[in-house]
Amino acid sequence: MTAPFAAEFVPWQKFHRCFIATGSDYPKVTEQLPAEVINAFTGIYCSMGNLLKAQNQIIYENTFEPEPALLEKLEFYRTHTQYPGPLFPNYIEKRTGMVNFSVLGRNCPYAEREKYAAWDKTVHERLTLKEELSHLFPQYDIVVGGSISMDITPKGRGKEQIAHHLRQTYPQDKIIFFGDRTYPGGNDYELACALRNLPNTQIIQVNGPQDVLNFLQQGEN
Repeated sequence: MTAPFAAEFVPWQKFHRCFIATGSDYPKVTEQLPAEVINAFTGIYCSMGNLLKAQNQIIYENTFEPEPALLEKLEFYRTHTQYPGPLFPNYIEKRTGMVNFSVLGRNCPYAEREKYAAWDKTVHERLTLKEELSHLFPQYDIVVGGSISMDITPKGRGKEQIAHHLRQTYPQDKIIFFGDRTYPGGNDYELACALRNLPNTQIIQVNGPQDVLNFLQQGEN
C-alpha cells in the first residue's frame, strides 16, 4: 500500500468497521501495509480467513497439517516443471490453516516473478496443476492466487469462511466487499459468491486502489 493511499484511507477507517481478507500470513501483511493502517482495521483475516487478528490479539486460529501425499505431489511438480527460468527457495509455505505453493518459489526477485507470471499466462501451468490436484485431493479447496502461486485449504476453510464469520458477528450490518479478482477463477471469487448468498451484501469489482478510494469518497457525499 502506498503512502498517498494510506493518507486518504486511514481517516475513513476511523469512522467505519473495516477488515482486510488476504491469503498472506500476518507477517507478510505487516510488510505490505503501513502500521497505521493495520492498527485502524477492525480486524485482519489472514491466511484465507484461517486467522483473525484484531488490535494485535488473535480472535481465532485454525490449524492444519497437510498430509504427506500432498506434499510429495507438490515436490514432484517443483522437480518436473517445464518453466525454463531459475527456481528459488520457499516454494511450499505452510501458513495458518493452509499451504501456499509456488513452483517458482516465493523468495524470487520481483523481475523473476514477472517473468514467471507472463510464462504462466501462456502455458497455464498453475491452472493445470490446480485441476490435477483437485482431482487427486478432493478434500481440499485449491485456488490460484496472485501471480505465481496457489492456495490449498481443507474444504470450507477458504476465504468463503470470512463471509459467514462476518455475518454471524454483524447480523444486521451491510457488508461491502472490494476485490480485484471476484470473477470465476479469481482468488476473490469464493468469498464474493459466499457473500452474494447472504442478505444485505454488495460486491464491488475493482481494478486498482483508486477505484476503492473513489467509491469510499462517493459514499461520503
